[in-house]
Amino acid sequence: MNYIIVDDEPIAHTIIEDHAASLSDLTLVGNCYNAIDAIAFLQKNQVDLIFLDIEMPKLKGLDFLRTLTNPPLIVVTSAYSEFAVESYELEVCDYLLKPFSFERFLKAYAKVIKVKEQSSKKSKTIVEASPTSIFLKGDKETHHIRLDQIKYLESYGSYVKLYLQNERLLIHESISHFETVLPVDQFIRVHRSFMVNIASIKSIVGNQIKLDEVTVPIGQSYKAIIKKRLF
Repeated sequence: MNYIIVDDEPIAHTIIEDHAASLSDLTLVGNCYNAIDAIAFLQKNQVDLIFLDIEMPKLKGLDFLRTLTNPPLIVVTSAYSEFAVESYELEVCDYLLKPFSFERFLKAYAKVIKVKEQSSKKSKTIVEASPTSIFLKGDKETHHIRLDQIKYLESYGSYVKLYLQNERLLIHESISHFETVLPVDQFIRVHRSFMVNIASIKSIVGNQIKLDEVTVPIGQSYKAIIKKRLF
């Protein structure tokens, strides 16, 4: 598993490297001391895992993470506990509070392996996607769905509920994967657990998005994205 460290403190790189050296399947492929360098590195290299600091100059870690359309696995390493909730909304594997022990590092590593294994075991549920429709593999049949029929999506454990005009489908896939497949000009992620069809939005009031018959919450870490794209 190839990993990089994105942190402006050299000592943090040394500590993570020392811990990771005890694990035979972790291979360091890059050291980035700010998020801008990390963006450039990811454009040219394949990375499976990022150990990511939050408080960095130029571009903070979570803002950097929001720029990635298909991010690798993420373990946050921060001296500040107040960003934990926002980090988990962005579906990081774990949140290591500095200074952390080797034992705590191992627990984070175990979570990374679990997420990686769960991802590799998934069947190919998204068979094919086009600008106007998508084929989704269910338990017994493959569904052909027009994108304009999808009102919103809700994460449901290791599944996603798709709410259509006249029915609801349960698909064994992550909402993050749908985020990489569905057109960005038609759909927007608004919460750790929700993604909506922009055309289905009736109004936005405070931290809530109103659709026809339901109200969807806006996650704290998604407010800036929504403001930039919709307002």
